[in-house]
Amino acid sequence: MPVLCDFVVIQGDDNVVLGDGGVVLWEKNFNTGGRHSGGAAILMLMVSGLTETTSNVPVKINNKTVGNIYNYNGAKSGHWFTQIINIGTTVLKDGNNEIQIGAVSWPGAESGNLYDDFAIRDVICFFQQSS
Repeated sequence: MPVLCDFVVIQGDDNVVLGDGGVVLWEKNFNTGGRHSGGAAILMLMVSGLTETTSNVPVKINNKTVGNIYNYNGAKSGHWFTQIINIGTTVLKDGNNEIQIGAVSWPGAESGNLYDDFAIRDVICFFQQSS
């Protein structure tokens, strides 16, 4: 039986800012209808920021941690980086799913500036689909 690949754009080219200057928890629903049961899937996203924190950002799908957005401590702010997360074969549903990404603290955190602000965009889930 052939297995095909499909994708869904969860967040397009519009930046989502997480942290003090944006949302503390970003949640968004997406659909992987026709997903091949037990099939592989990956999440690709663009990240800018995370240059002050020493923490990584857990990424959850359907309330299960699937991986991390790794920090860029010491990198120049304003650059965009691509990150890829392998999604376990039992995490995605054949249909509606929810992604959750939260803000993270940084070593210089203080009242009014608790988080290392960062932005995400071009969040795309590629998944195997039954033919």
